[in-house]
This record gives sequence, C-alpha cells and structure tokens, in this order.
Amino acid sequence: MPNLSGNMKKALDDLIDNYVLQIKSDLSLRWNSIEIDLSRKEIYEVLFGQLARQITIAIQFASNPNCWTFDLAPIILRSMADNYINFSWISMSPSDRVKKFILYGLGQEKLILEHRKNQILNEGGNPDTDILVNYTEQWLNTQRYTFLTEVNVGAWSGITTRQMAEEAKCMDFYNYVYVPFSTVAHNMWGHIVKYNLELSKNPLHKLLRQPKIGRLHIDVYNLKLAAKYLAKMQKKFDEVFSLNIQGESSYHKFSIQFDEFEKRFLRTVKRNDDQRTEP
Repeated sequence: MPNLSGNMKKALDDLIDNYVLQIKSDLSLRWNSIEIDLSRKEIYEVLFGQLARQITIAIQFASNPNCWTFDLAPIILRSMADNYINFSWISMSPSDRVKKFILYGLGQEKLILEHRKNQILNEGGNPDTDILVNYTEQWLNTQRYTFLTEVNVGAWSGITTRQMAEEAKCMDFYNYVYVPFSTVAHNMWGHIVKYNLELSKNPLHKLLRQPKIGRLHIDVYNLKLAAKYLAKMQKKFDEVFSLNIQGESSYHKFSIQFDEFEKRFLRTVKRNDDQRTEP
C-alpha cells in the first residue's frame, strides 16, 4: 500500500484481520441468540441475509485497499446504504414486506433467464441444452415455479427509496450517504467533472476540460465509514429482534484501534516531512 512503511503496513493488516474476525463472530452470535420460528422462516432468511450481506461487503471492502479510492469506495458504501434502508423498511412490517422482496428478486432472476434464452436463440443455439439455463431454471423452481413467478419491472417495494427512508425514519442516512454516493454509482456529472476531467493548460483552449484517469488515491478513512455503516446495520438489527448483546461492540474496538493507527500514521508522515525540509 502506498506511503506506508513496513511497520505501518503490518499494523494496518493486523487491524483489518482483527476486525474481520470480530464481525464474522458477530453474525454467529446473533444467529445463535434468536429462536427461529419456522412458520415464519422467510422473515429470518431475508433479515439475516441482509445482515450477512452487509458483513460480506464490509469484509471484502476492508480486505481490498485499492477499493478505498474516491472512485470506487462511494459505489460500495452506497450499496451498504441501500441495504440498510431496505432492511429498515422491511423490518417495520416484515410479514408482508419480505414476500415483496423475495418475489421481486425471483421475478428479476426469471427475467434474466428469459433474456439469456433469447440471446442463445439469436446466436443459433438451443437454450434447452444450455447448462446455465437448466441450472438457473432448476434453482428457481426450488423456490417458486417459474410459470408462477411474475416479473415486476418497477421498484420492488412499490415506492421510491426516498419514501422508504422517510417511512423507516432514516432520512439522515438517505440525505448524507445514499444521495451523495449515488452521484458516483450512477456516474453523474458532479463526480465526473471532479475526478475524470481537468482544465487544459493551453490558454487557447478556452477552459476546455480534457479527460483524465482517476488517480489511485487511497483514503483509509473510507475503511472506517464501511465499519460505521455495518455497525449501524447491526444496531438496527438488534433493535428489531430485541437483542441485548453484551460486551464492547466490534465497531467500538475497531474505532479505538483505527484512531491509534491514524495517529501513528500522521506522526510518521510529519516525521518524514520534517526530515525532507531539514537543510
């Protein structure tokens, strides 16, 4: 990783390894703390699945420092925000909303399958002999027969993400995380003009912006944001299931270790700067 000495690189690796171990155990702890009502198993499948998804993103993000750039990190963090809003809205009325979530997802899988079949036909092939088509169809039929599965091309919830956030009382997260990071995820002008264009130095070009490839500028603070969004999800999860997890949270431990790492890193940078400026 750029700008890190061997000792600092090891300190960061240890920080990430400890954090990953802790949040993996967090999922097992919560799973084993709840008595599952199998008559309503879809609720547990969806809500635990969303929590596992949040943990998965946090682990893989933490393990890949090259993703901590301003070009990639907001896309991943925005996905975590989207997952949190979905979870919050579903958990308000899980009996009805988990069904919407599942059926919409299966409908999208059916739509993808039909597109795949059409692609094979257009290329002169036979979709009935395609391994991926047959596997996907069998997988779908284990949950709901494809001929009974409807395809919904609108929003899965029937309302916008903003409306979901309003109802779930997480508009602050929507305004301060989801919306700003959406500009990156959707490749909007606000991001492109900052990171993928630069003013020409030629005065004859009349302030023409010319293309540039974003620099691999890694910001370790994005690691802390991912951990923060996971902690927010875990807190919401515990509220939904009335869990009282004892002991210091993984995020609190991580924050202390992260702050210490950041102080050491800044001291190292300052020391190196001072050495460069000495006569």
